[in-house]
Amino acid sequence: MGLFDKFKKNDPSYDDKDIVAVCDGELVSHENISDMTFAKELLGQTIAIKPSSSKMVSPANGTLEVLFPTKHAYAIRRNDGMGILVHIGIDTVSLNGKGFKALHKQGDKVNAGDVIIEADLKAIKEAGYDPITMIIITEPINDQKISYIDPASVTEGQKINK
Repeated sequence: MGLFDKFKKNDPSYDDKDIVAVCDGELVSHENISDMTFAKELLGQTIAIKPSSSKMVSPANGTLEVLFPTKHAYAIRRNDGMGILVHIGIDTVSLNGKGFKALHKQGDKVNAGDVIIEADLKAIKEAGYDPITMIIITEPINDQKISYIDPASVTEGQKINK
């Protein structure tokens, strides 16, 4: 451990069971998402963040198992096997990657809080898309439901599960 390692923003030594906010913004329940696929949790247990920052981080310790070519979504396989999908925006797949920059590649080992995508929120909004970002538990362990903190302002890397 280097002299300044303890000052790194995203190094609070997350537990492998932690789920963190993928960006700064307002945490909202799934019922408040305009897209019914996410609002009705058709892909899995869902929570969302109305982002106020462009950096999108890993929600957990694990492996970047899927990075969509359009970079609007990525999936983390948590170290305990849980599958977590992060989907940036509603219908942003239509942007074909415009406004998204990947900082990791599929297969990388990542820690909670590692920046995966930089999303140009201004460009997404100017193109007419809602940048709300969903965190979806696509593959829970033993059908476990995650208990999240109450909707509130959150910061990137803040633990959001109880």
